[in-house]
Amino acid sequence: MTLLLVFIIIMAIVLLVIFGLPGTPNYLGWKLAGIWANQSDTLQIMIHEQDACLNGHVVSADVRDNNSKIVIGKMVVNKVKLRSVWNWSTGKYIDPYTMEEFDFKIKLKGSDRLKVYYLENKNLVRREEWKLISSLNKS
Repeated sequence: MTLLLVFIIIMAIVLLVIFGLPGTPNYLGWKLAGIWANQSDTLQIMIHEQDACLNGHVVSADVRDNNSKIVIGKMVVNKVKLRSVWNWSTGKYIDPYTMEEFDFKIKLKGSDRLKVYYLENKNLVRREEWKLISSLNKS
């Protein structure tokens, strides 16, 4: 019985080290890794963690007004610095349609929604809610 308890404690510690404590930046990076659709469902972005930051690349896009300049694989979410679940994570976003660069704030809302704010000169330009299409980490 004691051996089983020791094993359970060791496994819990290992899992916390690998995935981070719930609410921490490591945990958030793990939770956000996946394919997300923007609010208008015209863009799907694969978000992944790299060096304690999030990056995201276009994996699917609707073409607007015969504009075929969208490049699948283009980085659009750039160096979003992870903060705890209770704080906004910040970085850059490059609009794949207009190529405009925005300051970018994201915050997890539940397990499959993401609050997304686009800023210019610290002023809110647009607000969206993205939805998780497919997690890269099955839990």
